[in-house]
Amino acid sequence: MSVVAGDPASCSHLGGTLRRLATRLRTSGRTAHDAFDHGDLAPSVPVLRQARRRVDALDAATAAAAREVDRIGSALQAHSADLSEAVADCRRIATRATQAGLRVGDDGGVATAWGVSGVADGAASAHQLAAVAQLQAELDAVTALVAQRRRRLVVALRESHQVLATHAEALRR
Repeated sequence: MSVVAGDPASCSHLGGTLRRLATRLRTSGRTAHDAFDHGDLAPSVPVLRQARRRVDALDAATAAAAREVDRIGSALQAHSADLSEAVADCRRIATRATQAGLRVGDDGGVATAWGVSGVADGAASAHQLAAVAQLQAELDAVTALVAQRRRRLVVALRESHQVLATHAEALRR
């Protein structure tokens, strides 16, 4: 059980898939453009000038798509590494909590373990309360960092969406 939501393996896999797609876009995106460059077509024919402008717009959009897909793939792979680290940190904290007679709940809270426990020792109880506070602070720091990194990923996705939407709109004209 981890307090951190997310699947690092899936993020990494998706990031890798997007980066491979970006590579394919870079290598195959200029096919139509190259056909114009190697053809014996007269560039002065109006319909060909218009077609050339469309091919140039398609090239620009394909290049932008390749850049954005690669950028987002890279961001997902970085996020995957962040998630893996956070999951491992949460597991270490949960293990330490268990060793201290505590538990980490599904809500991310550190509390006394269920069942009959305790001793009539004020020092031991104070030590356990201090452990609750310490472990909760560590857990909160991990979840806050993951939330910050997730927000960073969302910003990158929104920026990419805007770039791609702008190019898509240009292609519709």
